[in-house]
Amino acid sequence: MTAGLFLRLSRRARLPIALILLPLTIGAPLLAEPAPDFYRGKTLTLVSGFTPNGENDAYLRQLGRHIDRFIPGNPAVVPRNMPGGGTLVAANHMYKAAAPDGTVVGMFLSQAAVEPFLGNKAALFDPLKFGWIGSLALEPQFCAIGPGPGVPQTFDELLEKEAVFGTSAPTSDIYRYTAVLKNVLGAKIKMVSGYPGMPGVTLALQRGEVSGACGFTATALRTRLAPALKSGEMKLLVQLGGAPTSEFGKVPDAFDYAKTDEARALLNYFFGALRLGRLIAAPPGVPEERLNILRTAFTTVLKDPAFLAEADKLNLVIDSASAADLQTQMERLSKYPQEFFEKVRQVHQ
Repeated sequence: MTAGLFLRLSRRARLPIALILLPLTIGAPLLAEPAPDFYRGKTLTLVSGFTPNGENDAYLRQLGRHIDRFIPGNPAVVPRNMPGGGTLVAANHMYKAAAPDGTVVGMFLSQAAVEPFLGNKAALFDPLKFGWIGSLALEPQFCAIGPGPGVPQTFDELLEKEAVFGTSAPTSDIYRYTAVLKNVLGAKIKMVSGYPGMPGVTLALQRGEVSGACGFTATALRTRLAPALKSGEMKLLVQLGGAPTSEFGKVPDAFDYAKTDEARALLNYFFGALRLGRLIAAPPGVPEERLNILRTAFTTVLKDPAFLAEADKLNLVIDSASAADLQTQMERLSKYPQEFFEKVRQVHQ
């Protein structure tokens, strides 16, 4: 066999192998795309489990206006509202339907996040498997009452005289905190549920449809509700969260009314969720290097002067928790005995 013939045969012999390897060679860079380059030209969707223009939604949109600067590749950031079920709709979407590639993160309530531990069949997720990013604004909340003839004006009076409180969905913190006052502390409350989030409950209180409500944050009381608080159109009855503040005057703490160890344990469970703040998570399965990019961007933006200046202008208090903090808290909550969760379920009824 001549050298020329051998060369021609060798080339022909190698051709099928080259054709076989070609698709793998072309596909390899896509599968192993470097994390720093992944977000270039892409869109990061921020799913909000809250109604538009509400306080929780404002926090997520504030984050969205700045976080792109701290993600390599500077993706476009687009908010998307997905309210419903006390933010369970958004949590389910993040777990079951959102793309697990790092292009979608969502914010929902801490109370919704622990629903699977309570056996809620509508909660289609495992809280331990989310890719936690962090949490925004750990702040106390308050219950308030409006003026009117015969309406109790202190929490002590509410223990003796009934008032109608507006609430949202049964999985919402508004509903839960009201139920705790009624079923754990013995407040005489008639609950009217179904209002669309805190804006709807607030409007019902202002219109006189209900006499009271729970779930007013310190941020709301400093800003949009400050005139009503100053004029006496609403009065604070009790504060929740276990870390009392005197910022709004002398307001009793719910823990002061817990008379038994069981009552204190239940209050710690429900109001301890306030210390989780506004939870932000990615779906399960997001590659670790992309999760780390999102987590780093989150922690970095919270220290950014431009972000903090705008937050201050909007009266948004930034007090965060890390991804590790959230994972630790979820693991702790998952280990409560089932007998305790049965007591928690009874509080909701």
